[in-house]
Amino acid sequence: MRLRGHAAPGPGYAAVVCADRLPEVIVIGAMKCGTSAVHAYLDAHPDVSMSRLKELNFFNGPEVAPHEDAGSWWRSGQWHRGLDWYCSQFDDRTRVRGESSPAYTSPSCPEVAARMAAVVPDVRLVYLVRDPVDRAASQYAHHARDGTERRSPREALLDPASQYLSRSRFHERLAPFLSWFATEQVHVVILERLARRREAEVARIYRHVGVDEGRRDHDRLAQRHHVALNRVELGAGLRIEIEDRVRDDVERLRELVGDPIEEWGR
Repeated sequence: MRLRGHAAPGPGYAAVVCADRLPEVIVIGAMKCGTSAVHAYLDAHPDVSMSRLKELNFFNGPEVAPHEDAGSWWRSGQWHRGLDWYCSQFDDRTRVRGESSPAYTSPSCPEVAARMAAVVPDVRLVYLVRDPVDRAASQYAHHARDGTERRSPREALLDPASQYLSRSRFHERLAPFLSWFATEQVHVVILERLARRREAEVARIYRHVGVDEGRRDHDRLAQRHHVALNRVELGAGLRIEIEDRVRDDVERLRELVGDPIEEWGR
């Protein structure tokens, strides 16, 4: 494994004795955009082995253990566990290894891209996006169900201190990775298309990670996975307000991928 002239990655980097077990593909989000489905679709390819645990959250988090409850370290990030632990999460008998951690593009984790570039500079990244209003609404519904969000949709979604809209600013979330990785290493998947034409979109993902799109486990690929397309009714007024707040970012994303993304309207 080669290290570029990046800032020292800290205690998460150790002597590279496990370079042959590091991942070649990482799904970096976005939250509520179908990362669980893509994790499963990648694992359905005979040449790909995804980590048994989803959301390893290795590249984010503090440099020392935040507390003694190891079972919940993934919530704040597991960088402090070190590279040997990270390598142990992958099967060294397969040609392509991967993992999926939506927290890697969280606004709270600006350290991820530099750490990742230092450890796996040649990795292929997969980033899922969806209509930004629907994504924010889906996250709101998730938190409302688990009891961590008690405010009205308007109060919560328009709160600049919350992450509902910042996580839906997809270009902004991707920008740190574009500073460290070549654009050719990043593949953007539009969730609405994945839901509508799964076979074609999965084939594009396979090509991006460098495996034969014709070699796939059709039975496993045919299994339905939750892709978070449920919509939460916000009302036309609130929807327009949210659209206005993310419009500039949507245009930058369209320019980046060279695609009008007509599914999201204008």
